[in-house]
Amino acid sequence: MPPAATATPLPASDAPTPAPPTAAARPPAPQAASRGRLAPLVLANYFAWYDGDKWGDCNISDGDRPLEPYSSDDGEAIARHVRMALDIGIDGFTLQWGAPGERTDRNLRTLLERSRGTGLRSTVIFLRHIWRDGPTQTKVVEALRYLRDEYGGHPNFLTLGDRPVIVFTDVYRVTRDAGKSALQFWADIRQQVDPDRGMIWIAEGLDASYLQVFDGLYVYKITHADYPEDYVKASRWAANVRQWEASTGMTKIWIATISPGWDDRRSTCKADIRVASKPHKKERGDGAFYRATYDAALASSLDWLWINSFNEWVEGTYIEPSVKYGDRAMQLTREFTRQFKGQ
Repeated sequence: MPPAATATPLPASDAPTPAPPTAAARPPAPQAASRGRLAPLVLANYFAWYDGDKWGDCNISDGDRPLEPYSSDDGEAIARHVRMALDIGIDGFTLQWGAPGERTDRNLRTLLERSRGTGLRSTVIFLRHIWRDGPTQTKVVEALRYLRDEYGGHPNFLTLGDRPVIVFTDVYRVTRDAGKSALQFWADIRQQVDPDRGMIWIAEGLDASYLQVFDGLYVYKITHADYPEDYVKASRWAANVRQWEASTGMTKIWIATISPGWDDRRSTCKADIRVASKPHKKERGDGAFYRATYDAALASSLDWLWINSFNEWVEGTYIEPSVKYGDRAMQLTREFTRQFKGQ
């Protein structure tokens, strides 16, 4: 089961946030792992917007499909995914979430209810700021308050201690007033939604200055067309978090990312909410790439492990059993989660 608390919980404080460390003031990167400070937790990226009759669409990666095709609105399919995740040591999903009342919101509710009575505790990848209707700051505030109030107390919503966890993507992509930085945008949002730091907010990205507002960092995409082995930088990315901690005395979470491969070469046939980038394929190599990303993550003195993804069928990162790859990635995930948790 995922941990309900930490050995040393992250402090909630309304004291002024220290300024980011300058390059000159930064101490050497810590040599010791931070593990043991937080109970090891394994999360997996989860998508709940698939239609049961669309598995032959042009944007499905490599023309593959699930061994058991499904609609994301089918509660039985979600329940099956919950069982599959628990069986291989996943502690929770990070469901890609768009807005209150929208399809992903309805399926989040189903996910939490279908997890009730199990150890799976899930949260969201927050997308409201990049959703299709050009949301204002007010709408972002409303969405975050909604998540906190509607789901934060659910027994299967992910918490750290009693603090609900929210994971954000694309924090740089915000609609903001002239002269205001994206970091200032999020500082204003958090002041309105969570001034007493009763929640845990995790940001995507490499800019440690965002730790002024957020409680941790992770990297979403670890292979790119021009940098296919980007995952090897995991320890360098982690060092940014540890250096911030050492300079400010503030405990922060580093979540390391692993992935079985990548293939989004078919993705451009349909518009979506992603930032345009050069499509590419990173071969799975019968698990070789997945293992390499795991080894790099483990070497980064991670706090938590994030799998990208359980079922991303456009970017080709799914570990869910498929016609093309079978359940190889599921088998490896079980191996990795056991090792990470010291079982």
